[in-house]
Amino acid sequence: MSTSFGLALHAAPGRAVDTLAYDRYLGRWSRLFVPALIAAAEVSVGYRVLDVATGPGEAALMTLPVVGPSGVVIGGHLASNARSRVRPPG
Repeated sequence: MSTSFGLALHAAPGRAVDTLAYDRYLGRWSRLFVPALIAAAEVSVGYRVLDVATGPGEAALMTLPVVGPSGVVIGGHLASNARSRVRPPG
């Protein structure tokens, strides 16, 4: 049985939610498969990319150098614990 904490976090009853562990785990797997995903989508300089359910934001962060300064990457997540890892310029 699990207990829900917000929209995207779950833990066994009596156990604390470790959001850093979630970031480490998902970030690790993202770093392994996201480069292939970016290549398959043929993302390049100037593209606009939307990362839905960005979680820890690894995919969005890895896409930024591909689209360059003329491109845009937006990461969105519904979880109440989501936090911004990148600030808009300006």
